Amino acid sequence: MKKYTLKDLELMLDFFEVNKNTPVLLHSSLFSLGVLKNCEIDKIPSRLLEFFISNLNNFSQPAFNYTFPNTSFIDLTKPNSEVGILSNEMIKKNYFRSIHPIFSFVGNNEEFIMPLKIENNPYEKGSFFDRLYKYNGKIIVLAQKPFVMTYIIYVEYILNVRYRYLKPFYGRVKTKYKIIEDTFYHFVLPRSEPHNHNYCAFYQYALQKGVLKEYKIGSSKAYCINAREMFESVKAYIENNEFILLKRKPKFVYMYSGKKEVIKEKV
Repeated sequence: MKKYTLKDLELMLDFFEVNKNTPVLLHSSLFSLGVLKNCEIDKIPSRLLEFFISNLNNFSQPAFNYTFPNTSFIDLTKPNSEVGILSNEMIKKNYFRSIHPIFSFVGNNEEFIMPLKIENNPYEKGSFFDRLYKYNGKIIVLAQKPFVMTYIIYVEYILNVRYRYLKPFYGRVKTKYKIIEDTFYHFVLPRSEPHNHNYCAFYQYALQKGVLKEYKIGSSKAYCINAREMFESVKAYIENNEFILLKRKPKFVYMYSGKKEVIKEKV
């Protein structure tokens, strides 16, 4: 497994034109990245977190947890992120966490994370993703494939794609301030006619257009895209084929009604 240094990470940020005040959303896989030189294995998460916090005034990570639809409860004060060691490291160190039981984010900028705002719908206007768009933040994927960028679902929601629908989930969410009992939403793909996304083809398109940047680091690669440029690229990509982000055209579009998924219309 290849080694990398903090200097390599600095050069990566420079290559992606990230300055100290740039809003950055980081998706990462430390195992795939390699080994940090001159650092004990168990100290790598805290060392990397220290690096990003010291270099970025607005640094955030996904802290997603997918158990809520089954349990109807989540404690957002616990390190229960299912999408990365670094995000759990931030939760342990008591950084700010946004309020959504499935799609929460953890970061060092209180104004950007807005830890007191209940985000019932994580894709609507005023959500974390919407702030990322508003301030044209950068999305960096470190040692993972670019299709992990959940921001694309926000773009699909704003563009009102027909192959997804809003599904409600009712339950309780514990934060460091209070317990919230409410209905939360996810913009889901239907279960009745499973769709497989073709996001990989879009990211190849974005690479060819120069919108998505690629950088070799450690044992893997890093990718970076600006939020607004990604939005406009997806919009252009689906303009002549609303189902191009799917591997095949669906037979029906669906909606949620009467506590179940039902056919809305034939395609």
